[in-house]
Amino acid sequence: MKLSITALLLTALAATEVSATHQEKCQKKNGHVVQAIQQFCGKTNLVVPSNYAVLGAHVGTGGPQDTRVYITGTCSPAQWVPQKYCLSQFYALCAGSPHGSKGDSQGSYGRHGCQNWNIDVGGGRNVQDWK
Repeated sequence: MKLSITALLLTALAATEVSATHQEKCQKKNGHVVQAIQQFCGKTNLVVPSNYAVLGAHVGTGGPQDTRVYITGTCSPAQWVPQKYCLSQFYALCAGSPHGSKGDSQGSYGRHGCQNWNIDVGGGRNVQDWK
């Protein structure tokens, strides 16, 4: 059976796209999101709720790709967020965000959904608090 070069290239491209990690997909949408996630999730003793979680991390200088990642929540008692889950869940939120959103997304995690995870892009919600 002969396959055309075009068919082979399309198959290879499809396989590459399927194997891309959430981090890679997020990087393609907005590199600032990846930087903010890495900065925020660099803390090894992250708990929700906490001042650190609410303040989050900001990357950018005022442009449309500026990014803030943070977690709000009402967990009682406070819940620890392991670093690997901080990274993987934020990357999954970004990767799964709608096309054209530049990674802007929200999701609920933690026991009983008491953690509200946020990726704000482009000076959206509460941009004055980003600095």
